[in-house]
Amino acid sequence: MLGLLNGVADWLLSRGIRQWSIGFTAEKMAPIIERGELYVVREGAAAVATVTVSENGDADFWTPEERAEPARYVGKLATAREYGGQGLGALLLRWAVDLGARQGARWMRLDAWRTNYQLHDFYRKAGWDHLRTVELEHRRSGALFQHPAVSDLVARSALPER
Repeated sequence: MLGLLNGVADWLLSRGIRQWSIGFTAEKMAPIIERGELYVVREGAAAVATVTVSENGDADFWTPEERAEPARYVGKLATAREYGGQGLGALLLRWAVDLGARQGARWMRLDAWRTNYQLHDFYRKAGWDHLRTVELEHRRSGALFQHPAVSDLVARSALPER
């Protein structure tokens, strides 16, 4: 999983996108794994895609009223480059929306890198609404997107949990 995330981070950096330029370490990811927020799609033993789904919204971006609503927050959506362009990332995003619905959320939310407009387009094409962009000096993320948490039996059956 670290190899997958760092591989995508390197690929982004090679395209001039410094979104994940600090990289991922076991120490950084351990709390996410321990809370059960990390989901991995595997082909055999290889991690080919990943996403996190959390109950906790980032206070830098989401208002106290928004964080009080039943919501889940999506992050670290990544697909191994050899699977790029095949729709796996979009399917995993749909799966996360379905997971949020099963967990009782009303909304699925995420914050994206402010200047990664291609990523913004990806989320819009996947049915997510851009709510606003928060610009903070100490953060480069802040393009906020939201999607209703709805059941998606097709995504659930395509990516069954084990």
